[in-house]
Amino acid sequence: MDLFRKYGVYLAVVLLLIVAVLFFVLKESGDSESERRQKSRQDIMSGTSDPTSGDYAGRTGDSGDAGIPDDGATVQHVLEQYVEWAQYPPFSRPMSILNHDLAFPFIIENSPDYQLDPKTKEGNGYVCLFQPKTWAVIGNKDSIYVTLECRDKSRNRVKISIDSHQVFREWEGQRYGAVSASVNDNGVDGDQTRGDNVFTFSWKPMKADWGQMSLVADITYGPEGNKTTVTSSFFSSPTIPAEFNGVFSDSLQDGSLVVKAIVNVYRKGKYHLEANLKDEKNGEYVAYAIHDGDLKAGSNEVEFIFFGKILRDKDLDGPYLATSFRGHRVNLPIDPEWYNQGEEGLRKLQAAKTTEPDRELVYPYKDEYKTKFYQVESFSKAAWDSQDKQDRIRSLKSLQ
Repeated sequence: MDLFRKYGVYLAVVLLLIVAVLFFVLKESGDSESERRQKSRQDIMSGTSDPTSGDYAGRTGDSGDAGIPDDGATVQHVLEQYVEWAQYPPFSRPMSILNHDLAFPFIIENSPDYQLDPKTKEGNGYVCLFQPKTWAVIGNKDSIYVTLECRDKSRNRVKISIDSHQVFREWEGQRYGAVSASVNDNGVDGDQTRGDNVFTFSWKPMKADWGQMSLVADITYGPEGNKTTVTSSFFSSPTIPAEFNGVFSDSLQDGSLVVKAIVNVYRKGKYHLEANLKDEKNGEYVAYAIHDGDLKAGSNEVEFIFFGKILRDKDLDGPYLATSFRGHRVNLPIDPEWYNQGEEGLRKLQAAKTTEPDRELVYPYKDEYKTKFYQVESFSKAAWDSQDKQDRIRSLKSLQ
């Protein structure tokens, strides 16, 4: 009994500490799982393609039952998922900061490259980061900047030297030499700070440098004189087919917010254009819209429809900020009409070949356009409807 009195308090404290640790560990695990589910749902809802079409559309699963997916989801679950997704049209989708690729469409974040000991093939404690400042260079007047730094196991920057470097154009598994890049750590030509052991490569494309590009550098790093080869990738579109000229207007049409943009087109063709919408008061991302269509050479007015129900569901009054106007000219070697031409169309599709990338990038408009004030109640709360949607619902219901 005396022994219990002597150690009982300590035992109770230890047990309380264990319970507290377990509580926080489980809470953190639960929070991360909740965040993962939230991110997954947001990705589905922001997507422009029917998220259920891969599992269903009348195919037969391993069990032999028509339309039963391999993951065991019921037809009712898939139907509910589709109905939720199809509240909004494919050309206008809700988004949030969780949709990182939509919220920050002009950048690409590379992961650090963990270095290996050449003899043991195990990590030597160093990491190098070869990071483009933008995901693409558009036109032959602008340059793209790519930074390179290496850090030790304490994550302090170490000295590096650039032994050699080369830019390549990637096409169908082959590399073709391109115009060279310049590099410095002198605080000039895109480099931020002189002598900080962050080297900046500067590259400007020639007309032939169109497509996926690779910047490859052989370097020496650290006091041991370690050597490695690092690679960074980006897209190059040296000819500008069109650009947003900064002229916009907005209005309420059929219960949705329509933002019109003037696009100067230098090369006619089929275009895929996108724009984001944010809340002006707190910067929250609301939606993004897509315009697909043919544009003629010259000045074109393009409409971005931000669907009314998205704004109603977000419950945010205007004004709004339209931003990140971007897109590309579709450069496919096929005509969509060929899909409707039977065997003749199939022969054309099979014979279609190209030596060019599938897109030319439109020069974007990265500033913000502020719309007029709108009360959120002025937008329609009706869900999107179409013949394709009704056909899809009937198809899923028939599987029940």
